Amino acid sequence: MRRHFSEKTNGVAPSGVAPAREIETGPKFRSVRRVFKIIDLVGRRGEDLTAKQLAREVDTSLSNCYYLLHILAEEGYVEKVPKNGGYRLGPAVAMLKQNARSDLDATIEPVVAELAQRTSRNVYAAVLSDGEVTVTQVKAPPDGPPVGVVPGFHGATHALALGKVLLAGKGSGYVDDYVDDHGLEAFTPRTITQPALLHAQLNKARMVGLATDFEEFALNLCCVAAPVMDENGKVEGAIGLSTTPRRIREEGQRHLIELVQWAGREASALIQNGR
Repeated sequence: MRRHFSEKTNGVAPSGVAPAREIETGPKFRSVRRVFKIIDLVGRRGEDLTAKQLAREVDTSLSNCYYLLHILAEEGYVEKVPKNGGYRLGPAVAMLKQNARSDLDATIEPVVAELAQRTSRNVYAAVLSDGEVTVTQVKAPPDGPPVGVVPGFHGATHALALGKVLLAGKGSGYVDDYVDDHGLEAFTPRTITQPALLHAQLNKARMVGLATDFEEFALNLCCVAAPVMDENGKVEGAIGLSTTPRRIREEGQRHLIELVQWAGREASALIQNGR
């Protein structure tokens, strides 16, 4: 008879612990394995896998597969793709890659919070992760509704001011690779989908230390962002805010730009002084 435990336990399971073979073949264990396999399949094979195909791949019923997908979607690990019925990885996966909160994110948090308070706008911090912008924190003004993207959002780099700042900091060669790898998806009629126009905007962002997007990611949403730089001028992250076209017209764009640039300088100083 094969032993499943060390000699210290004389081959007997400790009180309250099921034998290893019983654990490995139990229904809960199989469900856990299927959850991880679904995440792996969606990550490796993209958006073409439907629930029916996933059920076949993980060897379970369609109803059980839908149940597992529902749990994963609720927790942010997968997202349904409306256009073809498939699935893609959700924002929670990108956040897992961060593992622990980065030093940069924790260091600049006071500036992010102060910018939200001073502007009465939603304010964001972001970094590049796997070639795409990842939003690491969002601060809403007091009593302000959530607008824009959520913490853990990953993607749409070319259509967001935050993403443009980060791409600009990487140089033109990196941008060419980004276009080849990710393409320039049109999220609205205003999204930049021509590489030459994107390069032109990023060159301007490098010169002025600021990037904008006006309804390029979502209609009725405008964003302004500035870089967070280390002592060598390397762009480590981005900080920005979102607003609406109406509020820009009513309150003036220049004032918001100046505050975002102030936040970028303050956040950069905190990073530089902390090293």
